[in-house]
Amino acid sequence: MDEKEMNTEQLILRAAEEEFFKHGYAGAKTVSIARRAGISHSMLHYYFRTKENLFQQIFLQKVQTLTQIFTGIVEEHLPFEASLRKFIGEQFNFAAQNPQLPRFVLNEVLTNKENRRHVLEVFAPKLSVIFTNLQQMLDNEIRAGRVRPITVRDLVMNIVSLNISVFLAMPVLEEISQLKDPAVREQFLAERRESNVRFILNALRP
Repeated sequence: MDEKEMNTEQLILRAAEEEFFKHGYAGAKTVSIARRAGISHSMLHYYFRTKENLFQQIFLQKVQTLTQIFTGIVEEHLPFEASLRKFIGEQFNFAAQNPQLPRFVLNEVLTNKENRRHVLEVFAPKLSVIFTNLQQMLDNEIRAGRVRPITVRDLVMNIVSLNISVFLAMPVLEEISQLKDPAVREQFLAERRESNVRFILNALRP
């Protein structure tokens, strides 16, 4: 694929992401996606064929980005607490860079069996490797008495739920506080990220 084709493909994917996040999977229209991307509908069909393919490609990109972040942390071979601190912080940063993604996942993936199947087909194999490495690190800390007994599943659920709740609540928070101001929002997110890190680490102590 040459550079022009790659640019066109990325334009389509960005437009599709905006359309999906704004209107949901069912409400998204390929005609509107083509219009957002500044291309003809036939060209969109040439690149991706169907709306379903677009949906899968968007999530594939998100999953690849997230798994690359987590794999990179594991490969650094940092001490457990430093690795976990980075794991929590980077997952928070990813959500901050994709603030509409949590609500979209909640609405379109958790409640739609077919969409959930597509996402899990991509995500599950990559997640399994990350979980295995994290579990080994966690088991070592538990045996050493530095961490209370907990499964990696519960640990990851605690991290994700704590981080994601910030962005699920953001539309309400923006209305009742000054978070529409970019500077205030940036400071709030930085403080919230650090608070979440401390909360998880303190909860793990024996």
